[in-house]
Amino acid sequence: MPSSTSYRAVLFDFDGTLVDSESAHHGIWNEILAEFEAHIDEIEYRRESSGVPVPQEAERLIRTRGLDIERDALVERKVSRTVDTFTRKPLALMGHATEMLEWCREAGLSMALITGSGRVEIMPTLEHYTLSPLFDHIVTRTDVTHSKPHPESYLTGLERLGIDAGAAVAIEDTCHGVESARAAGIDVIAIPNAYSKDQDFSRATVVLESLVQARDWIDARRAKR
Repeated sequence: MPSSTSYRAVLFDFDGTLVDSESAHHGIWNEILAEFEAHIDEIEYRRESSGVPVPQEAERLIRTRGLDIERDALVERKVSRTVDTFTRKPLALMGHATEMLEWCREAGLSMALITGSGRVEIMPTLEHYTLSPLFDHIVTRTDVTHSKPHPESYLTGLERLGIDAGAAVAIEDTCHGVESARAAGIDVIAIPNAYSKDQDFSRATVVLESLVQARDWIDARRAKR
């Protein structure tokens, strides 16, 4: 059930929630894996990889493919390729992403970006769409010791915003993100996408289909309080 305290902040995931990046990340991983004569098909990517921070995915791929590369080197290769790709070819935003962010600002809600991506990986997109000024705080994988699904990223966001968990609602697209937010005690709206739709969202406070529905859901509950 939603908390009894009126929401004062919305905490947004990035990949797959605000920006349509999952297919691009899948493609980048396969470009890299091709160098090792390996591959991730779409079914496996949806089941195992969607929403997983790069270090954890690198560990999984080294283990399951027997890759002859150290984890940190594989992470660096993925990060470098991601920055280069997204700089050359800006990603599309998810439907109504800018509208949702602007609505939150007009409604007087604080906003934080809570992402399992590293800061350098998201900057090309943030800069292309001039999104950074909309957020009060940005918490990335490189700002914490333990990234999603650990709750540290969300707990850090709450601390920086100066609010309790009950005053916030998170918006996520994967079960890993939902787990992270719920473990921090935060209500969470799940908006599955094509890559995450078959994941388990049973821990989400509510499962919706779009950011427009999320806006209306938040607005309706603010109005009742």
